[in-house]
Amino acid sequence: MSFFKCIKKGKGPTKLFLGGVHGKEGKTTINLFKSLVANDFSNGKNIIYNFDETPYISTLNEDYYSSDIGKELIAIIKKYKPDFYTELHCYNIKNYKKLISPKRREIQNVPPLIELNDYVLIGSVSPLIRKKYFKRNAICKTLEMPCLNRNQSNSYFNNIPDYNKKLATEIFLNILKLIAKSRSRKEFENEIIAIYPKQVEIAKKYAKEIFGENYPPF
Repeated sequence: MSFFKCIKKGKGPTKLFLGGVHGKEGKTTINLFKSLVANDFSNGKNIIYNFDETPYISTLNEDYYSSDIGKELIAIIKKYKPDFYTELHCYNIKNYKKLISPKRREIQNVPPLIELNDYVLIGSVSPLIRKKYFKRNAICKTLEMPCLNRNQSNSYFNNIPDYNKKLATEIFLNILKLIAKSRSRKEFENEIIAIYPKQVEIAKKYAKEIFGENYPPF
């Protein structure tokens, strides 16, 4: 599952895309990464890294960043100092309601993830790293979709009868490509507001609650 690619296209922002940051998620994210081509990216330095399978520790847990995989993740961030930082995650669809529930604040001390469409979720990266390792104006996003394990039977998705794997994958890739193609924070914000205005307003509210007025609202 380990995968690394660096696409250099002249002067522009540095973008870092990480997948498989815990557990078996890399089995899903590696195929998403491999579907991207050079034309999907803006000018600048674009780094893609998909990790091998590791024990699952939540990135909202401080113990994650003292683990081997957490230390490697931080080392990569420090090395590239990205202007755009995107973590690709996947989740067990059984946990869908937990991820978007307001109770996530009480349980994990973070806002719920926001659904874009068709079980594709977006949120900020872990507060444990956002302020510590990134510039104030950096774009730092977490993207989530249900895991696409080729060994799963159809019964895995039966409790969500309207779930369409193909459509969810398409939406996820479209957002990933929007980030990859954006040349600045302003361009990214304008593009995503045009597609998901209600979700962006919710995200702005959450961002202020977590990071305060001194950080960009989205």
